[in-house]
Amino acid sequence: MHASPPSAPGLSPLPSPALAQRLGRLARVVRALCVLAALVLVAWPVLLLFAPDSLMAVGAGQAPGVDMRHLLQGDFTLAARIRVALVSLLPCGLGLALLWQLWGLFGEYERGAVFSLRALACLRRFSSLLVLLALSSPLTQALVSVAISLDNPPGQRQLVISLSSNDYALVLGALVFVAIARVMTEAARVAQENEGFV
Repeated sequence: MHASPPSAPGLSPLPSPALAQRLGRLARVVRALCVLAALVLVAWPVLLLFAPDSLMAVGAGQAPGVDMRHLLQGDFTLAARIRVALVSLLPCGLGLALLWQLWGLFGEYERGAVFSLRALACLRRFSSLLVLLALSSPLTQALVSVAISLDNPPGQRQLVISLSSNDYALVLGALVFVAIARVMTEAARVAQENEGFV
């Protein structure tokens, strides 16, 4: 019977010691950064609740070109801080889910299993979550503006809706990851089919 050419070694779902050696250090660095980022995301709503000024000073809760603190007509009340902290749960939750997929993905890379089923599934979920995070950014900014200004007198409450080139770039980058994930999944599927031919 006709035998198809063997698939490239790099497309094998099995771990490759050579790939593990080349990717091991990078994978460990990325996983360490995932842990650090996760700690920051877990602490973020708490800091918004108890130390909001420290975060606002570095740009947290701001739309491009708009300092959200200027929306306040009085003190940053406990109720307002609670609302802002609750709004932050959306991007923080998406960020934690995204980091979990990165953790799994680079765990597979550390083993040299670039095309394993788990690695490809993590990459697909990561790209989907990145799209959601990109699309939720303008919504989060709008909700923060409402949460901060809700205690203002009638007529002084504000809804800030902002779309910037950064939002566009983030969506575009996320869609590129979606495409890469689909291409890698298809390449692995074709390689497995070729291995099945005798």
